[in-house]
Amino acid sequence: MEETEPDITQQDLVDALDSGDAGLAREMVPQLHEADLAGAYETLPEEEAGELLKLIPEDQFPEFLTQLPLTDAVEILQGLPDNRLAAVLAEISDDTLVDLLQEMPPRHRGHAFHLLSEPRRKAARELLKFEDDSAGGRMTTAFASVREDMTIREAIDALRGIAEETELLARIYVVDDEGLLLGKIRLRDLTFNRRSTHIAELNDHDTRSVLATSDQEKALRMMMKYDMLALPVLDEDGRLLGVITHDDALDIQQEENTEDIERQSGISGDNTDETYLNTTVFHQVRRRIGWIISLAFIGLISGTVMYSYQGQISSLFALTIYMPMIVAAGGNTGGQSATMVVRAMSLGELDAGSVLRVAWKEFRIGLIMGGVVAMAMVAQIYFLRPVSIEISPALLLGFAQTVGLALLVQVTASTLIGALLPLGARAVKLDPAVIASPAITTIVDATGLLIYLNLARTILPL
Repeated sequence: MEETEPDITQQDLVDALDSGDAGLAREMVPQLHEADLAGAYETLPEEEAGELLKLIPEDQFPEFLTQLPLTDAVEILQGLPDNRLAAVLAEISDDTLVDLLQEMPPRHRGHAFHLLSEPRRKAARELLKFEDDSAGGRMTTAFASVREDMTIREAIDALRGIAEETELLARIYVVDDEGLLLGKIRLRDLTFNRRSTHIAELNDHDTRSVLATSDQEKALRMMMKYDMLALPVLDEDGRLLGVITHDDALDIQQEENTEDIERQSGISGDNTDETYLNTTVFHQVRRRIGWIISLAFIGLISGTVMYSYQGQISSLFALTIYMPMIVAAGGNTGGQSATMVVRAMSLGELDAGSVLRVAWKEFRIGLIMGGVVAMAMVAQIYFLRPVSIEISPALLLGFAQTVGLALLVQVTASTLIGALLPLGARAVKLDPAVIASPAITTIVDATGLLIYLNLARTILPL
């Protein structure tokens, strides 16, 4: 089946607003998905973005807000009159509502809280007890549940009253009188069985769940492992508090991936959900500069090593030709190793008892890769070396041995270091992703020079 493009696109709306054709833009808005409206809003200059807000129908407005970065959504909410604000907040899911409340300044948060209905206020209070990045902080309380002693007829009657408020009806959870999770049924179970059938006969007794205090990443791993449409969230006593739905899981995955990528690149501080172009230069500098300064000072170690071996370097200047390659080989292989280990850790594939297995595996990988690269460089020295690099025949064998052995040891050691540093970081309660790329590159730069220049001093008559 061929892909089809929508008749109206986000860019069409942007073009209409840029040209000042409000009438055309008004016709386009109802035809676009709320995600496209949010994308257009993020693209437009401030004045035209304000015009777009006036064109969005009330029935699209709540979903449009949920597609925006929290900071933008809060800014828009703060400008709404009370009656409009109350109507919008009433339509937003519990988990998104809490995210917005947490982002608001205290004064506006209290005012918005006052506009909520009593049931929504109670649900928001419950969710606000949990950390933003916990399972409880990501769950919604708008789930469907029935008791095990009900018949299908009684269950359907009970669900009719909450159908509009429930975020997910495809999974209906079975609980006892105290709210303890007993399992779940599917909507089709209610549809295709006799009305007199008891829920107990249909209950699958699947109680896979996560504690509300657990990290959101644990919830995500569980949903991915078991291919779950929704994940029940329980309190310490096993009572069902809420569920994390598949769309929330996608948001968690995006946040965790972004966090890992930024930390591996030495970007610190809290991640913002604003787009790259909408974040300020100062904000970007503040998040990046710490690691850059730290690594600059650490990088002086490499310079100190070179200075200490200036006699060997000046005796055979050809050593400098292969120095950057040996250092880079260590950084690249160490970074690869760290990436593989951090990924395996994030997926829950490695535990505290995996250290020796990881070390042995990466040692063999490094040994093979180092051997292959070493042989390639030795061949280059003998057969493909530019004529401008002059090495006397008496030193050629020793020089090739120095480069080959340095590469073998450097790649093997760097691969091992790259694997073990994230594991060690986790053991001392540090974030493994922070250790991964910048730190490893800086460390193996220094070790590579030490390996190379020490071998040169040992093998060559310098």
